[in-house]
Amino acid sequence: MGAAGSAGAPEEAGAPAVTAAYARAVRRKGVVLLALAAALLGVCLAGLGLGPLGIPLTEVVQAVLARPLGAEWVSEQTAHVVWRIRLPRLATAVVAGAGLALGGVILQTLLRNPMASPFTLGIASGASLGAALAIVLGVSVVGTYGIVGNAFLFALGVSLLILLIGRVKGATPASLILAGIALMYFFGAATTLLVYFADADATREVMFWGVGSLSRAGWESLAFISAALALTLPVFALRAGDLNRLLLGEEAATSLGIPVARLRLALMFLVALLVAVVVAFTGGIGFLGLVAPHLARLLIGADHRFLIPATALIGGLLLALADLVSLHAFDAVVLPVGVVTAFLGSPLFVYLILRRREGGSGA
Repeated sequence: MGAAGSAGAPEEAGAPAVTAAYARAVRRKGVVLLALAAALLGVCLAGLGLGPLGIPLTEVVQAVLARPLGAEWVSEQTAHVVWRIRLPRLATAVVAGAGLALGGVILQTLLRNPMASPFTLGIASGASLGAALAIVLGVSVVGTYGIVGNAFLFALGVSLLILLIGRVKGATPASLILAGIALMYFFGAATTLLVYFADADATREVMFWGVGSLSRAGWESLAFISAALALTLPVFALRAGDLNRLLLGEEAATSLGIPVARLRLALMFLVALLVAVVVAFTGGIGFLGLVAPHLARLLIGADHRFLIPATALIGGLLLALADLVSLHAFDAVVLPVGVVTAFLGSPLFVYLILRRREGGSGA
């Protein structure tokens, strides 16, 4: 009897210890999220002050707050630079980066493949081809809205094709990545063919999609991307528990009552919508959807309740930083932001791969 009582004591004492450890982990993740949000805010405030017209931090804050409050705390010139030039571009960088990063983390979980992203699966390339068709051949409804519609339809088509390939018997994560790379090259070749027969103006337009740029960012692009993000992000967050269960494997998730096929189709549809809208306004900005989720897992773990907001914050932070580099690295030259993300993302991703291997070998 005494032995039984002594054996039960550690179990009873262990439960509060486990609960306390879980609470500490949650608090730590909350601190990480707050730190990421603070870093993003700091980068945005710094970015609003940088430029040919240097604006002190206090005036930046006053300029941002003055217009909504109907106050006149800064000069008309400062207000114009902040609200008409810098703020819409920087805000577009934040929401576009968050959107591309979210697309990456959702695809990596749905396909259980760490290499999945809107670009490696060809989704962004398909969206770019749809936009190029609207520009070169006029195959669209009208204006910018037609470009967005084309981009969305092509991105959705690629998503459905990837799903179809995934249902083929014997399809593996590696085969999905190979299929995505094949689609990426195919759409790239088709876009190049369009450029070959296009006039000079259309060629410049299509080049914008291939490289990725925020030069045309404005309040309109911010409104569209923000609307797409506001539509998709809550759904991703609400499905965080289901995404966590998918990490256990498709059979385990199904046994837990998760309709895996429907969930995958619905979330990939939303990823297609989000990525299509972002690419339609910013072009092909690469590496964010691949690198940001891995950085987020490194900082906060694989629990999607925290991983999803962390990935969005990191994506926005990385693209905002890349845009500041593209604007201010050279005095007289503004680099396409897609070039900067490629230069920064490539070595960072190699580092993450090496770190992952070290962790695996250590285990």
